[in-house]
Amino acid sequence: MRILVSNDDGIYADGLKALVNELKKIGEVVVIAPAEHQSGAGHSITFNGIVKVEKIAYDEGITGYKVFGKPRDCVEIGLGAIVKDIDLVVSGINEGCNLSSDCVSSGTCGAACAAMPFKIPAIAVSLGFGESYDYQPAAEVTKNIALWFVQQPFNKDFVLSINVPNIKNTEKINGITVAGFGGYPSYHTDLTPEFDGQYYYYNTRSTNVTFNYTDESINGDLYAIDHNYITLTPLSVNMVKEDSLPLLKESWQKNKNAL
Repeated sequence: MRILVSNDDGIYADGLKALVNELKKIGEVVVIAPAEHQSGAGHSITFNGIVKVEKIAYDEGITGYKVFGKPRDCVEIGLGAIVKDIDLVVSGINEGCNLSSDCVSSGTCGAACAAMPFKIPAIAVSLGFGESYDYQPAAEVTKNIALWFVQQPFNKDFVLSINVPNIKNTEKINGITVAGFGGYPSYHTDLTPEFDGQYYYYNTRSTNVTFNYTDESINGDLYAIDHNYITLTPLSVNMVKEDSLPLLKESWQKNKNAL
C-alpha cells in the first residue's frame, strides 16, 4: 500500500512525524506537506501563481516534498503531478480537534478532501486541544483504523475524519463512536482590541475553546470528544443543503413574479 501523508501544521510538525512513523509500518509512505504552518487554510488553493515544491529527504527511506502553498495544494499537486499509484491519503495529525463547523476552515480536512476527485480513500486525523500534545496514541489509532477503512466498499464516498481526545491516561478513553454534526466551537470569546491611533489589533492567538452543543449525546461529535470518545465522522465537500432544495424551489415559484 502506498500512502500520501500531508497536514496543515507544516512538514516539520510533530504530529506529522508521529503519523508517518506509524503508517510506514503498513505501507510505503511519501510526505507532501506545507513548508509553513497553514492552520485555518481550509479548502483554499493557490490561484494565478506558481507553487514552489522542494524535494527533501524527510526521514530514512522516506521521500518528502516541501510545498510552498496551501494544504490542498499539497494533495492536488501531489496526486496530479508528483506521485502515482497512491492507495490512501492521510492528513494530520492536527494540533487541536476539527469538529462540526470547524471542518470548513480546517486545512487538515481540506487536504484530505482534495483526494476525493481522484477517487482515492482519504483520512483526516486530529488530536484534541490540550496544554501538551502526545501524538503517539492518536497515530496508533489512525494506523489501525486506516487498515480497516481501506477495505470498506464505501471508502471513496467520503473523507473519514478521526478526532482523538487529548488525555494523558489513554485508558480513560471510552471507545470509538460514529458521530455527526454536534454544534459550534467558539474560540474568540474576548476580542478586545488594542488601538495605536490608526489601527485596531485583535489577538486571535489567545483563544479559549467553548463547545456549543446542538446534540448532547455521543451521536454529536463535540459532546462525544468532550466525554472521551474517539469520533469517526464522514465528511463531504458538498455544502448544498439538499433537503432544502424542494422548499426553496416551491417558494421561488410562488413568489418570483412578485419580485
